[in-house]
Amino acid sequence: MSKSVLNALALVICVCISTFVPLSAVDTISGVSNQALLFDSRTLYIHGYLVYKYNSSKPASMEIPIFMNIWAKNFWSNVGILKTASSSGGKSLGFGYVRYDGEEYVPAGGEDHDSIYGAAFNFSTVQPYQEMRTDIWFRLSISKVDMSGILPDHVGNVSTAKAAVDSKYTNETYYWDYSNTSVQQVIQEINERASGTENVYDIVYATINWFSTNMVYREHEDYPTARLRASQVLNETITVNGEKKRYGVCRHFADAFVAIMRGFGVPANLMEGLIFYDMGGSVGVIFGGGHAWCEVYMPNVGWVPVEVTISDRYIRDIVRVGLISPYYYLPTYKEFTSTAPDKDEDGRPEEYKNLVPAYWYWAVGEVPALSIEGMIRAVVSTPVINWILLVIVIVLIVDSVLVRRKIKELTQRASTF
Repeated sequence: MSKSVLNALALVICVCISTFVPLSAVDTISGVSNQALLFDSRTLYIHGYLVYKYNSSKPASMEIPIFMNIWAKNFWSNVGILKTASSSGGKSLGFGYVRYDGEEYVPAGGEDHDSIYGAAFNFSTVQPYQEMRTDIWFRLSISKVDMSGILPDHVGNVSTAKAAVDSKYTNETYYWDYSNTSVQQVIQEINERASGTENVYDIVYATINWFSTNMVYREHEDYPTARLRASQVLNETITVNGEKKRYGVCRHFADAFVAIMRGFGVPANLMEGLIFYDMGGSVGVIFGGGHAWCEVYMPNVGWVPVEVTISDRYIRDIVRVGLISPYYYLPTYKEFTSTAPDKDEDGRPEEYKNLVPAYWYWAVGEVPALSIEGMIRAVVSTPVINWILLVIVIVLIVDSVLVRRKIKELTQRASTF
């Protein structure tokens, strides 16, 4: 093999290594303290569907609207809807921003901190026990969030936090009933352990620490509401290894956490959405399920996401204040207030009383193979060693062809003498 070919081969290998080795881009968060970082950014194609059942023996006498939310305002992701579909009788009304005001979705602007983005549908001529399915496909650009760079010294105190945002983020609500004795008892325990600190970061971490030693992950019997007041969560205990523990799943942890934060005067909201697990390698990202967590306002930093389902000290030490790093968190719903469930059955249209969420699912789709993104993904997802071997094979083939041509040329010249 000639020297020039060897040089070309070395150059191609270097280019392949520098181009195709997957690198985790780390960018600072826009509008949030530069101690917080985004990393492992990905573009995913998501298909989700939601099914409601009209649980009545009589046809509906009115059209039934359904809003399918896919994105709640956050700084680490954005979405673009590709298409929507619905089952028989359904019609897409378009896309837009809303916010949940405690009772219903109301129009909102994209700049609203509480905004939720999604697609609206309308179902007409709904028949007895009919299932109404809505589908949505969207492109998701998302990053993991690294909060490890944020420390107590970077964060202000409670009074600064309260002065910086609207009082609706610290108000007591039906589910976040922090004046209740059971919630106040926990707040007092946390405050004593944290030596009465006013630093928001220290209060958040002290609460997570309390969760890690005093709560256990276990389902409540709260059917059919699937939601309890914070006071109920913090007042009920079970015995685990001889110790009394409060218990719940992610939604119970989240409601209890928001109530405790607001009881301290720290602005906090509920977030619910989807989590995607990064398996790495050739498997990539898979759907992990639904989840609930919180967001807290930290002075000098901004609104930051906080994983609060911390039921042991090991997870506490790994996560501290932030999100679990192997997961991508996509908030699809945000709540800054909550009201009591509607007990006045006569005050609601019969159609809404009969509307029951049946089932839903979300899946990570493949990037279209013939798109530019698909080709780029195919390139970068192929192991580097495969590209190196391919380049070597190509160079050897080219070199062999050139040698054969040279031999043929020399043979033809020799035959002319």
